[in-house]
Amino acid sequence: MFKNKLTGLLSLILTVAAAGRSAQAGRVGGPGEAVEIVYAGEVDEYTIWFRADEVAQVVVDGDGSSDLDLFVYDENGNPVASDTDYTDYCVATWVPRWTGRYFIRVANRGPRANVYGLRTN
Repeated sequence: MFKNKLTGLLSLILTVAAAGRSAQAGRVGGPGEAVEIVYAGEVDEYTIWFRADEVAQVVVDGDGSSDLDLFVYDENGNPVASDTDYTDYCVATWVPRWTGRYFIRVANRGPRANVYGLRTN
């Protein structure tokens, strides 16, 4: 019985610790999600604030109808991360040097519209 209580307590501690880390990392204000559509040959743009010295991540997951590319720029227009393979699943991960605005661009390289989910940590 003691072992079960200890295991349960350890599990609870790890869950709370993980929640605390994710609340402090990434996007200012916590994780975010959106579902959007980007038309053929078009680019969707977002401005998102991320915290300094914490892992920042943007994930784009499309519907499979066309190639999507993901680009991230800092507030000075410098590229900081990208994913430009030939799929519509993109991941950009970086560690911001300062807390500030980052510009996210999702480019549709294909001949059809693509409905995608965008997630940040």
